[in-house]
Amino acid sequence: MNRPEVPFGMAQQFGKPFHVLKPWFIGISEPGLLYGWEAVEDFFQTFLVFFAIYHPADFELNPKIVIFTEIYTILMKEKSSALYSKYVIDGIQQPLSPAAMLDECLLEPRKEEPAKDWEPVADETIDPSPSTYHYDSEQVDSYLKGVLACPDRLFPTIFSAAFTRSRIARTLLDALWLRGRFRLDDLALRAEWKWNTRELGNLAAFYDSAAAAADYIDSLGLGLSRYSFAEADTCSVAFKAGISRGGGEPVEEEEEIEEGTGPRMGRLRAIPGEIVPDKDSWLIYIPFDTSAFRLGGSLLAQTIGTSGNACPELLDADYLIDCYEVVRELVEDGILLSGTTVSDGGMLTALRKMCTPQAGADISIRDIMNAYNESGMVRILFAEVPGVIIQIRDSDYDYVDAELLLQDVAYYPLGHPVPGKEQVFLDRDGGNPITAILQSLLAGGASEGED
Repeated sequence: MNRPEVPFGMAQQFGKPFHVLKPWFIGISEPGLLYGWEAVEDFFQTFLVFFAIYHPADFELNPKIVIFTEIYTILMKEKSSALYSKYVIDGIQQPLSPAAMLDECLLEPRKEEPAKDWEPVADETIDPSPSTYHYDSEQVDSYLKGVLACPDRLFPTIFSAAFTRSRIARTLLDALWLRGRFRLDDLALRAEWKWNTRELGNLAAFYDSAAAAADYIDSLGLGLSRYSFAEADTCSVAFKAGISRGGGEPVEEEEEIEEGTGPRMGRLRAIPGEIVPDKDSWLIYIPFDTSAFRLGGSLLAQTIGTSGNACPELLDADYLIDCYEVVRELVEDGILLSGTTVSDGGMLTALRKMCTPQAGADISIRDIMNAYNESGMVRILFAEVPGVIIQIRDSDYDYVDAELLLQDVAYYPLGHPVPGKEQVFLDRDGGNPITAILQSLLAGGASEGED
């Protein structure tokens, strides 16, 4: 067995590397006689349990305990695998390993199987801390600046399952705007986890992430071409979508799309992601999930430094499928002037990124607040419920309305572009004339665009 040559933790304070201290921990009954590693592991485990039970106050402070804990962790790490081990989370044995769950989503069986019998992984769930932060509607502009300036999106491990589903949804929605001819069930996904396994609760979070990915991908009727796991200093998961080719790798096509040769996906966008300066056109928001608007795990919560109490759960895969199909048809039929994905930072962030020096937007979210019975606009503006913002001509409003209603897809007209203004003008009082149109709809009137 290769012995570690690098210092660990408290051992470094003694000025001796781990392999030099090993005899002191193992014990020497006679010169040259060392106990076997199996006995050492049993000894470490027994010692740690005994000390934790009978001396709990000193457990985390005693230098020898620190060393024993680190060494035992190193020993067990060589015998367990984040991907292939079974898990015991919060004292409950989980039925499948992460690899077993993800393998069920593979379009083709893996060619190689792990040859080792891995020891179980034990960890515990870290629950979100109760948040007392009060979001102020008067601080919307400040919140937006903070979100736009945030350099890195962190993985909120306390909302691991929901955030993983949101990454999958975002990947699929980003593919909506690409050139080609395809439907949702023509796609396959590739998944990559990079994970810090050293922190308490992180392995439980990885298990939840893998389980959520496997369940959500299956619910969407999709498959994985492959997946990977690697240890890292932080936690992240990334997905990539492409056309499925009979169980092989997802394929992204070149810029030139051939007609009549089956599903094709280009690398370029079919429509722009910026607002077209047509003042009479409509900006419409379509959420792709029926989840409530919540700020837990959001980019806004990250910039403020709070976890949030709850996050969008994203459990309605069937609704995402319905939304996807109708919007994809609108893209391929050339109905949309522009479109963008609502994801990190929420709806307001996505809309602000659509603005250019040529056009901004004048919007109201009063109708969304009424539909969801929300009293605070901050949740509507910054919650990360997957969705899209599309821009359509006023002359196409009736057609789009009919297509969306045919699929029972809820949509919310936000307002209109403002040519020459690179910003979002938010009507905080709900004075937008869209309200009159929706009231007419509720009264049984026909749905029409603004004249």
